[in-house]
Amino acid sequence: MKGKIPDIPAEVLSAQRGFQTSQQWHRFAFELLPAPFGNGALLDVGCGGGGVSARASAAGWKVTGIDISPGNVESLRALGMDALAVDLNGDFPFGDGSFGCVTFIEVAEHLVRAEHAFSEIARVLAPGGKVLFTTPNNAAYRRRLKALKGRAPDDEGYHFRFWVKRQLEAKWKEAGMRVEATNSYGYYPFVDTLTLYKVRTGGRRVYRIGERHEAWFADRFVWLLAKP
Repeated sequence: MKGKIPDIPAEVLSAQRGFQTSQQWHRFAFELLPAPFGNGALLDVGCGGGGVSARASAAGWKVTGIDISPGNVESLRALGMDALAVDLNGDFPFGDGSFGCVTFIEVAEHLVRAEHAFSEIARVLAPGGKVLFTTPNNAAYRRRLKALKGRAPDDEGYHFRFWVKRQLEAKWKEAGMRVEATNSYGYYPFVDTLTLYKVRTGGRRVYRIGERHEAWFADRFVWLLAKP
């Protein structure tokens, strides 16, 4: 049936995400986190174990978290913040314009009805409100190479949506949001090889990727969106 939300697997309902704040996307996203404004209320969509919520709370925001996992909700409540168990594919239990800011970190790739979540975020956001958003770029050159080798996209079966730049911008625009600032990051080809960086460190050098090169080289889109 068109529009029917798929049943939620039991392992998702019982999943608990740890208190995460140390991933690359956190570092780049937190650089865009605005100081409290408006009514000072922030909604953390897909709050997980509360790492992002705690960072926003420390910055002065009054945080409410929503997550499909009751365990994650209890973790956030244990930190002294409001939290509700909500299926993010459905409607959010808040009135229009309830929040000045929304954090939506590494969640959109997990939602079958992500477009509905975009619309709900825009609805509960006050005019002039901001959305701090991150998600993987499925068209990054490293993933393109993987596809040419016949390998499946990252986390297929756990990620349900595989976003690319123009598509993602269009979906947010349809929801009434525009990209105000970016802090996307990723990798450039051959640089680590030519500089022997990977040989010396065992890792890859991460670069901020400007808007002009996001479609090809950004591993993660890190955007601050605004509601006009």
